[in-house]
Amino acid sequence: MEDSENIKPKVFYLDDDEINLAILEANLEEYYEILGFNDPNEAIGYLKNYEVDVILTDQIMPVMDGIEFLQAIENIQPKVARILLTGVVNQEVMLQAINKINIYRFHEKSDNFDGLKFDIDNAYHMVKALREKDFYFKQLQETSEKLKIITDNVPAQIVHTDMEGIILEINQDSNGLTMRHIGQSITNFLPEDELKKFLATMSKVTATKKNHNVITRAFNFYENFQWFSTVIGPLHSKGKQSGFLMVSQDITDRVNYEEKIMSAVIEAEDRQKSKIARDIHDGLQQTLTIALMNFESLVKGSIQSTGTESIQITEKEREKFGKGIDFLRKGLQETRGIAYELIPKSVEDFGFLETIQDLLDEFNTTFETTDFNFYTNVKQRITDLNIEYNLFRITQEALNNIIKYAEATEVFVQLTYHDNLLQLTIEDNGKGFDVEEKLNADSSFGLFNMNKRAESLSGRMTIESKEGTLIFVEIPLKKIVSSDKTKSK
Repeated sequence: MEDSENIKPKVFYLDDDEINLAILEANLEEYYEILGFNDPNEAIGYLKNYEVDVILTDQIMPVMDGIEFLQAIENIQPKVARILLTGVVNQEVMLQAINKINIYRFHEKSDNFDGLKFDIDNAYHMVKALREKDFYFKQLQETSEKLKIITDNVPAQIVHTDMEGIILEINQDSNGLTMRHIGQSITNFLPEDELKKFLATMSKVTATKKNHNVITRAFNFYENFQWFSTVIGPLHSKGKQSGFLMVSQDITDRVNYEEKIMSAVIEAEDRQKSKIARDIHDGLQQTLTIALMNFESLVKGSIQSTGTESIQITEKEREKFGKGIDFLRKGLQETRGIAYELIPKSVEDFGFLETIQDLLDEFNTTFETTDFNFYTNVKQRITDLNIEYNLFRITQEALNNIIKYAEATEVFVQLTYHDNLLQLTIEDNGKGFDVEEKLNADSSFGLFNMNKRAESLSGRMTIESKEGTLIFVEIPLKKIVSSDKTKSK
C-alpha cells in the first residue's frame, strides 16, 4: 500500500459559491489538498476518474442539492467520508441524509474552521483505516487463493490439525484425504502398527519446536503396498503451539526402487556365498573326505592283514599319525560348518521348513538346557527361493543370538500364512535386552542385516524385548501358499 505519511489528504469541496470555496481553501490548504468545484456535473466527472479522501458539499445549491449530489456519487466513490455543510441543520435535512446517503457528519457553516478541521481529520483517519483494512484483506485473499491453487496442485497431501490430531483443514488431493475427512482424527488413517511411531514424532515436534519427518505405510498397505513420507511441523498462534502442519508425499516408487537395489545386493551376496559353499562342498570337502578314507583304510587294512601295523613307525610317530587323522576329521567337520553358514544347501534342496526343523532338532540334541519348538501352518515349501533364503538367514541370526546371549530355557519359532502374508515369529523366555540401545550400537550388524532382509522383501521386522524377546517378521506374498496345521519339536 502506498505510504501516505507525507502526502496531504485530498479534500473535495463542492459549493456553488466561489467565495466559500476560496475561503475554505485559504484556511485549510496548509493541511489538505483542496479540490474545489462549483458545478456538480463537473464534480461528478472528476470523481469518476480520481479518488479523494473526504467529500464536503454544500446542501443548498441551484442545480442539485448536497444530498442529491451525494446520492449521484454513492457508487462512484463508495469508500469516502461524506460531510454535509449547511447553513442550518434541520430535522428534515437530517432525515433525508440518514435515509438516502451514508453521511459521516453534518457540519454547520461558520467561521470556526478548527471545528471543521477536526471533523475532516477524524473522517480522513476513518477512511484511511477502512482502506487499509480492505487493502490487507484483499492481499490476504489473493495470498489465500494463490496458496489454495498451490496446495491443491502440489503432489502432496497437506493437512492442518489441532494439538490432538483432529483435522481442521486439508488440500484437495484426490488420492488421499478429502474435505469430508475434516473433523476426524489423523490417526484414523494410519495402520495400527504405525501409530506409535507417528504419535512419537508429533510429540517430538512439540518438544523441539522443529519439523520432523516420519515414514509410514498406508492404511491399506497390503492391498497396494504404498509408503508415505510425512514432514510434521508446529503451528503457532500468539506464541503458543496451536496445532500441526503435515505435508505427506507418496514415496512408494522410491521405496520400491530402494528395495529392488537392496534385494539385488542381498541376492548377489547370497549367490556368491552359494558358489563358495558349493566349491567347498564339491571340492575341498571331497578332497578331505578322500584323504580321510585313504588314511582310515590304510590303518584298517594293516590291522586286518597282520593283526599289527605293517608300517614300522615309532610310538611317537604313531601318535602324530593319529593326531593327523583327528585333525583331518575336524577340518572336514569345520568345512561342512562353513559351507552351512554360507548357504545351507538344504534350503535350496528341501526348503526353509525342513531346514529349520532339522536345525532345531540338532539344537535340541546339542543344548540340553534349552527347549526349541517349531510350529507352522504352511503345508508346502515356499515357491520363491529368495524369500526362503532370507527367512532362513533372519531365523538363523536370531537363534544364534539366543544361544549366545539370552540364557533362555524355551524358544518358539513359528511360521504362519494367512491373507497373503507370511508371518515369522521367534520368541524366547531369556533375559532380554534394550532394543533401542542395541539398534543404535555399532555392534548391531546382525540385527541391521535382519531388518534389511525383511525390507528387501517389502516386509517389516519389529522387536520387543523385556522379560524375553519377540521378533516378528511380516512379508507379503503375491502367490498363494497352501497351509495346513502341523506342529513338531
